[in-house]
Order: sequence, then structure tokens, then C-alpha cells
Amino acid sequence: MPTPAPGFVDATARARRPEFLPFSPPSVGEEEIAEVVDTLRSNWITTGPKTKRFEADFAAYLGAPGALASSSCTAALHTALVALQIGPGDEVITTPVTFTASVNVIGSTSSRTRRTPSRPSTTAASSARGTIPSPSASTRPRI
Repeated sequence: MPTPAPGFVDATARARRPEFLPFSPPSVGEEEIAEVVDTLRSNWITTGPKTKRFEADFAAYLGAPGALASSSCTAALHTALVALQIGPGDEVITTPVTFTASVNVIGSTSSRTRRTPSRPSTTAASSARGTIPSPSASTRPRI
């Protein structure tokens, strides 16, 4: 292997971080730790009074008549599609940059998935039929 020229710095060595960079680190403080300990001591590990309180608080925050806590985003997406009666013959538009769970859950309702790229400057989805505007507070359907 040839000897690098004097002053040469390997670009990969220069770009590497000396410490691990965590992806989406949680923000956990003493209040969250106390809630976990309280939950463990309450004998309610699954859907219990804290879940009901969370659902009520979340619904109040949204100004919605109710809310439903879910164990995962996949389960929540499936519940939403079923509640909206999405099924055979329907088409659900999503971004091509997504987790596989969102596309799989659309398929589980026997509906079709259309992946539509967005315009970076507007975040509006675009297709051969025109532009689909980004939802705003005034246009977003309330369920």
C-alpha cells in the first residue's frame, strides 16, 4: 500500500465521531421514572387507570370526543383504517419514504397503496393528477 503524502488525512477517519451518536434518544426525567415505578407498584401493567387517564387527557388536549391508546403505531394505523371503513376498492396515498408497517397495514385492509413523492419546498404530495395539499388544522378531518 502506498504511503500517503505528508499532511494527508483520511476522510473517513476525520468524519468518524469519537463517541456513539444515539438515534432518537428518549427524554426521561425523574417525573417519568416516578410514573413507571408507580405503575409497576400498582399491579396494572396493561390497560388500566393510567391508560384511561391518558386517553381522557389526550382527547381533552385535542378537543376530541374520545381517544384510544394503542400498543404500537401499527395497531393504531390499523384501527384508524378499520374505523374509517377503508377496504377493498379503496386507495390509500402515502409517502414512498415510510416504515414498512404503514404500507403493510394498508394491505391488511385489502386496499391499494399509492406511494406519492412530496415536493420538498411545500411537503405537498404530487401525482400525475396534480398536487395534494398538505393537511392543515383547517382541512384535517376530525375523527
